[in-house]
Amino acid sequence: MSGSKATDPAGSCGDGLLGEHVAAARARAFVGRAAERDAFRAALAGEAEARPVLFVHGPGGIGKSALLHRLSWDATAAGRTVVWVDGARTPADACGRLDAFRDVLNDPAPVLLVDSLERCTGLEAWLRESFLPDVPGDAVVVMASRTPPQLGWRTDPGWAACARSMKLPALSAEETKRVLGDQDVPPPLNVSVREFAGGNPLALSLVAAAARTGGEAGWSMDGGVSRRLTAVLFHRLVGGLPTEQHRRTLQVTARAGTVTEELLRAELGAGAAARLFAWLRAQPWVTAVGCGLLLDEAVRNTVAHDARWNNPDGFAALHERLHDYLVEQIRTVPFDRALDAAAALHRLYRDIAVLPPAHEWAARDSHEDEACRLVDEATVLGLTADCEGPESAENARFWLRHQPEAFRVRRPVPYGPPRACSAWLRLTAYEAETADPVVAAVWDHVRRHGPLRADERISVARFHAGPRERRDASSALALSLRCLVAETVRTGGPAWVFFVLRDDGVWDGALRRHGLLPTEHRWDVGGVPQRLFARDVRVFPASDWLRGLLRSVSGEGDGRDPCHRVNGAGLVRTDEARTPTGVLSELEFADAVHAGLRALRRPSELALNPLRRSRVAAVGGADLASVLQQAVYELAEEQGGHGPHQAAVTAFVEGTATHRAAAERLGVSLSTYRRHLRTAVERVSARLWHEEVYPSGVPDGYTSSVGDREQSRVDR
Repeated sequence: MSGSKATDPAGSCGDGLLGEHVAAARARAFVGRAAERDAFRAALAGEAEARPVLFVHGPGGIGKSALLHRLSWDATAAGRTVVWVDGARTPADACGRLDAFRDVLNDPAPVLLVDSLERCTGLEAWLRESFLPDVPGDAVVVMASRTPPQLGWRTDPGWAACARSMKLPALSAEETKRVLGDQDVPPPLNVSVREFAGGNPLALSLVAAAARTGGEAGWSMDGGVSRRLTAVLFHRLVGGLPTEQHRRTLQVTARAGTVTEELLRAELGAGAAARLFAWLRAQPWVTAVGCGLLLDEAVRNTVAHDARWNNPDGFAALHERLHDYLVEQIRTVPFDRALDAAAALHRLYRDIAVLPPAHEWAARDSHEDEACRLVDEATVLGLTADCEGPESAENARFWLRHQPEAFRVRRPVPYGPPRACSAWLRLTAYEAETADPVVAAVWDHVRRHGPLRADERISVARFHAGPRERRDASSALALSLRCLVAETVRTGGPAWVFFVLRDDGVWDGALRRHGLLPTEHRWDVGGVPQRLFARDVRVFPASDWLRGLLRSVSGEGDGRDPCHRVNGAGLVRTDEARTPTGVLSELEFADAVHAGLRALRRPSELALNPLRRSRVAAVGGADLASVLQQAVYELAEEQGGHGPHQAAVTAFVEGTATHRAAAERLGVSLSTYRRHLRTAVERVSARLWHEEVYPSGVPDGYTSSVGDREQSRVDR
């Protein structure tokens, strides 16, 4: 647009040109970008601190072209002559438009807008070195590109003083709601559309239109983006990929949430990991965070949907491999790194809301979690007093003297006073029962619902404090949940875990997903109502929790709560749990056998199985995997055991992504396969249970009540 008049963006264009109608509609639909528009207005006005050259960059679909259209409107409304150059066209076209800009240099403060600069090879360097030095000082130049400006703009002192680079962020939650307000999206789909698009304007518009219209190109029946729309989004947001390895790199990152070079090495091999990680880091839709590289939300969701559409079994297998890798990391690396792995495990399961979305702590911000230092203690006490009152602060003072290592803080990067804090107390032998009334309630619960055995301990998470803004305090609580995962998955963890929280219900759902249930203990601390949440780890071990996570995304669970017991009876409440005896009941033993069979190809999970303490695993020095595999192979020797033996070997020893794939491999119907698999699990459970109880051998004709339990446990 050059020299045309601007009509009122809030009203009708009257009898103007069609282009003016289009521009007015764009202006009415435009949302946000206040900082970029302010910088442009300052440049137009010639303010002393303004920069005449602005460089706007960001990933595809983030709104660069829309912003240039809005700036063109603003400049025209201010009486300025505007020339638009599209780098997506041929170099000859771009040069022709630049010649048009030369023709208007005598106009007052002409404006040059260059879009898609990355598409025209060599244009950026030529503009900087040859063209722009001859442009009058009152001209304003705005360039838009997917990639950040070349180093020359920053390393040359002259251009560094005249040019400003701005990365376009995703739209905020409020701006996203404003965009959707005019899209007529059905209210039930509004949240899903916002979550998928992640503030990317192009994705937001396309997905909103799909949700509005439905059909083959729209929103699929399961609440996701259709295959056709996924392909469109992939092309627009990501573009072409050099090799299949690059696609796999994206899929790993999308599923994991964040990716490190170490994780890529485990998934893709040492030879390719460094090269692919460097490629990923350079992409405009990737953000570097403390824990690795993070895809923009719209790209992450698009890549994930693309993988599910094109290779669902492969994507499910990738999820299990990442799960196993992270669990193994938690079990084996030093504790601070185990916390990072626990955070990554949470991100892997973000789709089932392990944490409330409003408090997601996967980390695009510039904060780090670390151990509390001596110089931080006064700040920790102040945060606790502000958040929970002076009485709670005095309790925190006591624990800072006795367990200073229990406190962790959330600090701005690179350095600053803590913004939030929490404590993870490790207690043995009724420690501090008389010194802290909250801990006294903890020990009272332990006495009545599951006394400690020799060498056992408990852990208590409390003092989740931050400023009045809830987000920081919530991040501190999320840190405690990381500690919970790291502590319980690693060997030698606590027998009981307790959380002391504000009694407002905000975190109840997230805690339940970690097996933590509210107890009868409530109290008021400095006017703040608090409640005790508890989990007997001996009743609900980490192996159950990990297995529940896998079930929640495999279509075998309820899709939301990973904490149902495998027998379908639901999580045993801590106030109903019996005192652990160290000996499994027949039902618990059968559940553990089934879990062990499913985990045969996941050593990190099998190491947490309660069968590892059983007699059948201890006799003869054989490891648990060998015991289970031998029981599977012995099925072939039993009468009618050929089908169950084949089903069990295919499902558990060799491993298949789905029951349907296993049935096809064996050449039987899905119902027959499931029947054989159910029989196999029942027979293996019965044999091993009798060996557990009667180690001399299994009598002929022995049958077990295991087969009477509900069949859905095996049908999963």
